[in-house]
Amino acid sequence: MTLRASGREHQQERVRATVAIALGLALGPAMMLGICPLASADQAVVQQPPAFGHTLADVLEQKVLLQDHGRPAELAAQPSAGRITPWLERHPPSISTDDEGRQWLVLRYQIVNTPEQLAPVTVPAVSLKLTSGATLDVPDWPVTVAPLTLSVPPHRGRLMPLQADRVIPAPAVAPTRRLLALWLSATFGVLIAWCVWGFWRDRRESARLPFARAWRTLRRREPASVDSDATAWRMLHDALNSTAGRVVRARSLPELIRDAPHLQPLRPQLEAFFRCSSARFFESVQPPERFSLREFAEALYQAERRNHH
Repeated sequence: MTLRASGREHQQERVRATVAIALGLALGPAMMLGICPLASADQAVVQQPPAFGHTLADVLEQKVLLQDHGRPAELAAQPSAGRITPWLERHPPSISTDDEGRQWLVLRYQIVNTPEQLAPVTVPAVSLKLTSGATLDVPDWPVTVAPLTLSVPPHRGRLMPLQADRVIPAPAVAPTRRLLALWLSATFGVLIAWCVWGFWRDRRESARLPFARAWRTLRRREPASVDSDATAWRMLHDALNSTAGRVVRARSLPELIRDAPHLQPLRPQLEAFFRCSSARFFESVQPPERFSLREFAEALYQAERRNHH
């Protein structure tokens, strides 16, 4: 018996040696090249919320230490916010720093639904990817959640059965629509009245004011045809005479400017007008300068209009 046992032990030692040599031959080149097997996920350091005493609307706070094998680490991406289970909704994550300068990922879960009786609810596990390529595994965490009241209250005091959600009636839109229609009608009416008033004012000025009458006739014509038309020149002479209340000539321009001071800025154009008119009608020669009669008529109309507003 002793010899057989000794033989078996000797055989087992030879098997172990053979396995060790094979492993050394397999891992030796990899170790020489600096290639290491991938490490498994690091178990996270987690501060879990209390396991009991929770109800509807409570917030469970879970803190995860951001470190990789004892060294500070950063997240590659934060967990997404939103509804994650029928009972829990995750708030947007945040980062906090403790007194020792360590950073913690703060995960907050709000209880948005509760069972009818006291029951366990699980905060789900989370895998956090780090910028180093490692992963922090946060295990799931069970807590107890209770309803706000009894499913069958005793009908005493304010312990009454829960009521259904209050249905808020839709607001009446008919008064708002009527008011909106009234305001739109009033606005439209004001715009129409303003347009009618502007049209009536222009017509009245065209009938009453001399330069307005002249401009109303000349503005529809081409500038070249106006400049060469003797009737157009006489029309502006008549408008100047009506404004002054007498016949206006070149030598009486100072009296015209005195009686109609709103024409003072146009004095150079008035002098040029009389020079060209004298050359056209009395000297029968080509006007000494180019003169745009249509532009001059418009300038007189604008000055007259500003003076009467």
